[in-house]
Amino acid sequence: MFTKTKTKLDKAILLSIAAMLACNVIVMAQQLTSAPHFAVTHASAEQA
Repeated sequence: MFTKTKTKLDKAILLSIAAMLACNVIVMAQQLTSAPHFAVTHASAEQA
């Protein structure tokens, strides 16, 4: 039922999934680093 040889389509699917996961990790890392800056700017705007 399952073959050990991988076709070009199988490789393309795996590459696509790996690229999607990498993009998600990069975006999550950017959101986590920007969250404290976002909170500080809005807190200082409310105090003023």
